[in-house]
Amino acid sequence: MTQPLPLTHPDALFARLGNEALRRVLWAFYEKATRDELLGPVFTRKIGPFPRGGWPLHIARLEGFWRAVTGGPSAYRGQPGPAHAGLGIDPAHFDRWLLLWEETLREHLDPPGAEALLTLARRMRVTLERHAAGENP
Repeated sequence: MTQPLPLTHPDALFARLGNEALRRVLWAFYEKATRDELLGPVFTRKIGPFPRGGWPLHIARLEGFWRAVTGGPSAYRGQPGPAHAGLGIDPAHFDRWLLLWEETLREHLDPPGAEALLTLARRMRVTLERHAAGENP
């Protein structure tokens, strides 16, 4: 029997955003990212053509990750840093990732929600970029 996910604290960012908005942002972002000339080949090589292939599972995993980091209910137990190792990505990829992430957030969320998720992504970049470069943070 699986354990129920814990309830979201009412002050958590996830409580303000909600699962549907988070899902909408993720699908919209990855649609853009897979069409991008720099990011697209990386994602297609790793996950397959969007939106088929491994995308539904990948998005579900990312939903769990973002629920966890925004204080929502999540059973996420992955390791995002090591998942970015060996992909052949560099600072330019992370610059583009943040640019498209910010654009997508501003299109789909209110300004405070967009800014909060952008701030989290900027903080994550440091660790993800170290792993992508083969460093152990």
